[in-house]
Amino acid sequence: MIQDFPNGLLWMSREPLDPVPIEASWTHDPVHSVLAILTIVLLIIFMRDFFILAGPVSRCLVRGKANVELEHSIQLARTRNRAALLALLPMWLAAERFSLVSESMWITLAIVTGYLFLRGFFSAVLPSGRLPSESRLAVRRALYTYSIVLSALMTVTVGIWALARWDIGTMRYVLAAEAGVILMLSFGREAQILNTVFRPFITFLYLCGLEILPAAGLVAASILVK
Repeated sequence: MIQDFPNGLLWMSREPLDPVPIEASWTHDPVHSVLAILTIVLLIIFMRDFFILAGPVSRCLVRGKANVELEHSIQLARTRNRAALLALLPMWLAAERFSLVSESMWITLAIVTGYLFLRGFFSAVLPSGRLPSESRLAVRRALYTYSIVLSALMTVTVGIWALARWDIGTMRYVLAAEAGVILMLSFGREAQILNTVFRPFITFLYLCGLEILPAAGLVAASILVK
């Protein structure tokens, strides 16, 4: 159709234009919204646990022996276990939002669950030898302690990203780097505890079974599903 104008002609089509695809917002997904609200509510309810753990967990960042001291208090260890379980929720949401493991929330959950199961299996079958019971628990549960730190770090990073809105690809690398640093810190503290009893070579073999093999499986699975 042609429409006359004083300065020329305007060609107008009678056919409707093709719809422009609009990317759905992550926050508009009802599942994401429900999980985000649930996470906030649970963190508020159990906020006291994180205040109680602030001091002991900070000491664990500095020296390996603090991990053993944490296991000495049964009540404090139980608080740490509960806080670590809650810390998985914001990490799960961040990992899915920025596709750290997979673009699917449920595949991400399945892979991380498989990693934790594999780590727990090796933790149960690996011989502890002369390692005292509290030291053994400190080695096996060190990841629980440092996952709280990682969850807090990732939450702060996501908050900064929400304000700055830098590239999502960059954000993915930043979160992956944070996870790698905290994981290596956990390895280092576990090695310090093991070195009090075992020789370095035995310590390395123990860590291979407890940490390196499950972590390698997690990385391999995340690569395969992408």
